[in-house]
Amino acid sequence: MTRTVTLETIDYGPVTFDEPPWCVGHHGQHEIYRTDIVHNSVRVKSGTSTETKGWLPMLTVHIAWAPFRELVPVISLVLDAEGDFQAEDGRRISEGLVTAAMRIEAVAAEAIRLRDGIV
Repeated sequence: MTRTVTLETIDYGPVTFDEPPWCVGHHGQHEIYRTDIVHNSVRVKSGTSTETKGWLPMLTVHIAWAPFRELVPVISLVLDAEGDFQAEDGRRISEGLVTAAMRIEAVAAEAIRLRDGIV
């Protein structure tokens, strides 16, 4: 079921558009231009636990689509892991990166599936 949403924009006034079912809403999108309207999916996170520094966030990835700026959905990716670690943490960090890569691939596959339904 597609919902219709209306947002007030600086350049076009009220803009009404269909919101895809995977969009989590447009909270916080105020005082924007029409091209700033973005559909965002749920954010998928990945990380690992290290012995010396505890939890290490590695990435956040989600599907994003600015329908007035982009033809199709894209993936929005933030890589978080940075720092110096004990050598003993290397295996856990490596395993965490493998998990992170699998999550990127899954989100990218879903974006491709959604894109194929649009174009």
